[in-house]
Amino acid sequence: MLAPYLFLLIAFGLVPLLMAVREVPGESLTNPDGGWDAFKIVVQDFRFPQAVKNVLGFMAIYVPLTLVLVIVMALMLDVRHTKWSKYLRMAYIIPASISGAVAVLVWWAILEPTISPIKSILSLFGIESATQIWQTKNLVYIIAIMTFFTIAGNWILIQYGSLQSISSEIIEAARVDGGSDLTLYRSVAAPLLKPGIATVAVFTALGTWNEFLLAMIYIQNESYKTIPIGLLAYSSRYSTDYQMLFAALTVVTIPMIVVYLVFNRQIVAGLTEGSLK
Repeated sequence: MLAPYLFLLIAFGLVPLLMAVREVPGESLTNPDGGWDAFKIVVQDFRFPQAVKNVLGFMAIYVPLTLVLVIVMALMLDVRHTKWSKYLRMAYIIPASISGAVAVLVWWAILEPTISPIKSILSLFGIESATQIWQTKNLVYIIAIMTFFTIAGNWILIQYGSLQSISSEIIEAARVDGGSDLTLYRSVAAPLLKPGIATVAVFTALGTWNEFLLAMIYIQNESYKTIPIGLLAYSSRYSTDYQMLFAALTVVTIPMIVVYLVFNRQIVAGLTEGSLK
């Protein structure tokens, strides 16, 4: 069972990483003498610490927001079953089917006060013009909201599948003991959902760490760039400093590999819950 997974991990994960590391000591534009000092140069680059700080700040907002809203929406799907439930589940994944560039245009129309379908809601917060929204200080929140609605549907359905995998006998026993819906989900469901919650947290963090498209389109201030955008500093129109680029890619890849390895069991359990009941 593990053989296909191990093959893909080695072929498309470890091998490219090792090939990149092998190229790092070569001579480059930034490191003309070559050697392993390339890693030190990358870490000490003034853009790198700031990019990491930006991404961690984005994570601090986006990951908890995603966890809370995904769990709440999954519980709402599970608590009451009607003839509309299947259509509601389908509606959750529609935003994920919209490509990145189109999604940007859709969200621009939603947040543009002059044409927004939620103009009345925006006006309640005193927002009457686009300049009040599209400010650098607001971008971290805007990108967090846009990214959430783009991928949340998939995670809602995964959490819903995890809820469906909980034995009906356990649920009924809790109800017989007089447990309310709140008690039921807090004391019975929540502990059983830990693998699924860990899965959402890890993959959401991975996506945040690698945020590129929205940051590329909306963020113009160099001090707010994300890590993938910072990597473009080693590539220009006429040349690419491959040794430094490979060193930077290695540095930013290792933390996420460590996170995945630490939470590997929870991720596998979270993705397979709901497949059998």
